[in-house]
Amino acid sequence: MRILPFLATLFISCVVHGFEQNELDLLRRNNMNTTEVLLHMDHWGVKPSSEVDVPQYKGQAKSMIDWENIDSNRWLDFNRWKEELSIKDSTPDWQIKLRDSKYSELVGRVIQCLKDCQKYSRSGQSSAQYTSEINEGDEISTGKDSYAWIFLRDGSLLRISPKSSISFLEINLSQDKVFFLARLNHGHIYFEHRKVGVFPMVNRTETDLAMYPLLEKTANRSYFARKEYQKLDKRQRLLYTLEKNPGHVAQYLGINKMLEEQSKLLQKRETEFFVFTANATFLMKNPIFHLFHETTGQSLVKLKESIEHFNSTDPRSSSGEVFFRGYNNKSFKELAINKWQAVDPEGLSITPLADSTPMKPLEYLVKRIPSIHYARELFLRKYSSFLFKDGWSKKLLAKEHGLRLWKSAKKEELELRKKFLFERIRRVETTNLRSIKKVFKDKKLQGLTKDYYLEALSRTLMALENLNDYNSQVVKETTETEYYLWILNNAEDFVPTYIR
Repeated sequence: MRILPFLATLFISCVVHGFEQNELDLLRRNNMNTTEVLLHMDHWGVKPSSEVDVPQYKGQAKSMIDWENIDSNRWLDFNRWKEELSIKDSTPDWQIKLRDSKYSELVGRVIQCLKDCQKYSRSGQSSAQYTSEINEGDEISTGKDSYAWIFLRDGSLLRISPKSSISFLEINLSQDKVFFLARLNHGHIYFEHRKVGVFPMVNRTETDLAMYPLLEKTANRSYFARKEYQKLDKRQRLLYTLEKNPGHVAQYLGINKMLEEQSKLLQKRETEFFVFTANATFLMKNPIFHLFHETTGQSLVKLKESIEHFNSTDPRSSSGEVFFRGYNNKSFKELAINKWQAVDPEGLSITPLADSTPMKPLEYLVKRIPSIHYARELFLRKYSSFLFKDGWSKKLLAKEHGLRLWKSAKKEELELRKKFLFERIRRVETTNLRSIKKVFKDKKLQGLTKDYYLEALSRTLMALENLNDYNSQVVKETTETEYYLWILNNAEDFVPTYIR
């Protein structure tokens, strides 16, 4: 009589320990295939799965379980498991949707940061330094006397001034367009679209020497001065010491050579930079612009026609529009070119700025930046090589570069996304604006003060005074190792690559 319970137990052991099919058939022939036991052969009473999945993006984890922050009580809750199971059964592609909702595409990288630059992301707070990744949802914040140059995925440059904060919300890529969504929380930024053209060889110093030397060592003018100097004989080296800006010729030649490479492919795609503040929304196309916003105050903007000391051959023109606040206010205006304009604190109108004198130092600092431009070209080739290819494949773009390919034709997903953003941002920021004014009702407005440029300007002037001192001259004679040590010793406010 005891043999039947024993065989039932044996059958369960067979299933658990993975017996082969012919062994299970043997048990069935001996009437050992009770329904209760057989239900446990596959998914413990769950019907075979009909889930749909696809290969994940580059760098995207396949598992969607947050093992570090998992709640064991919730994880082992049977009722919750049943509820989730019913949702999954009714949504075959749930894995794709859930994984995509958690995935953040790479927006850009930090070229250089001076002093205190912080990155706030889903994983927490960290220091933003040379080559730090910036993903969708990340906020970059600079402290007092701190600055950052950012490389964006399409080759555009972004300079963040002190006491500023910007959130990078989206990057959306199509065959003919790169679309960015960002919020300037407060402070000042300068944006420069990557144009096609030629830089004339201007025999003048750089205007943002606060960032010098760059940790991207081959981008510095001193690197080219070394290359030029070490090719000369003794007599020529004596004459070379009289050069005002040694290395500028080789540096500009290098930039222009890279600007020419694959320029036809690059200019096939436009850049749209959708940036908003509490009191205004700006849609910029292939732009060069300054934007400043103060909490509870104005937004100041200047859309530029061209980059100084640059001969553009780019057919893509720059343009911009400003959209105002109000739940039902869908009005907008085109931005004037080469003029500073102010959006009032309520976000209802835009007018020419009466006095643009305080902005002149900010414009000076980005006037001649060949080292930054050279670093941008190096980053472009290293991190955005896909831009030099045509006819992107959706699968290849996801697998190799971690980016989704959007459809951008009229009435298709990218244009529908933009339409949604216009409406939602206007409504949400209108509510935010009212709340901000209540919270900061006693805040005194300061406007664009010297704090946004004084440190960079002071460092640049100090560097100009020391341009021909012994330390600056001797770098021409250094070896590769000595040159790298010179960069680390002089870049005292930066975090060296070997301890990042």
